[in-house]
Amino acid sequence: MNEEDRLRVTNDPSERLELMSSAFAQALTALSFGYKSELFVMDNGVRVLEPECVAGHKARTFDPLSELILYYKNMGGQLNGCNPSIVSRNINTETFRRDADGFVNASKLLESAVKADAVYT
Repeated sequence: MNEEDRLRVTNDPSERLELMSSAFAQALTALSFGYKSELFVMDNGVRVLEPECVAGHKARTFDPLSELILYYKNMGGQLNGCNPSIVSRNINTETFRRDADGFVNASKLLESAVKADAVYT
């Protein structure tokens, strides 16, 4: 892993499929135990909000990423995209998942983290 990968907050799902799948799998586990779960995708990770970006992607040890996201949303998980990351990449939000909960700034992430019993990054 190079230095850039270690410093990146989130990654493009097509480049780091297992990492993104793992995040959703862990969030699903939390929901199944009755915990509240909010995922904030930032940097290139905002691409997970684009259905065509995750379509057909499956890490070896997980269900397809599109299914993990669907399970997560159906179980009540919140999925937020970093608005500055979206804007800086000139991504059209019209193509994003309809079930995304919002396009937020760091203040929403910090507010949720301060109130949370546990935070995973």
